[in-house]
Amino acid sequence: MNPEQLLDEAFTLLNRPSRSMRRCWQRGCACLTRLALEQGLCTYWDRVAPSVTRCPMRHQLLALPAFVDASTALLARTAWHGLSRAMHHHVYELAPTVAELEGWHRDVTRLLPQLHATTFANNTSDSD
Repeated sequence: MNPEQLLDEAFTLLNRPSRSMRRCWQRGCACLTRLALEQGLCTYWDRVAPSVTRCPMRHQLLALPAFVDASTALLARTAWHGLSRAMHHHVYELAPTVAELEGWHRDVTRLLPQLHATTFANNTSDSD
C-alpha cells in the first residue's frame, strides 16, 4: 500500500471502526498513519538523499531540517513522535482521542505533498 492508501484506511478506521476493533481501533489508526508518514519519508529520502533511508527514523527526522524548511521538519517530527507514543499500549494510559488522531492524520495528509513538492524542487534545481 502506498502512503495515500494507508491514510485512506486510517481515515475509514477513524470514522467507522468495525465492531471487531472496538478496543483497539485508535492504535490501529495511529499505526496506519505513522506507517504512511514513514513510507512518505522513505520515498522522499530515496529521491533526495538515498543513504539516509537506511538510518533509523529518529536520525531521518534529525536530518530533515537540512533538506526542508523548519515548519515542515517540525510537522514531521511532532507527528511521528505523537503517533509513536499513541501506538504503545500501557495499562495506565488512555488510548489517543479522536481529536488527537484527526490532528495527526491531518498533519500527515498535509505533510506528504509538501515533501513531494520539496523533492520536485530539489530535482529541478539540481538539473539547472
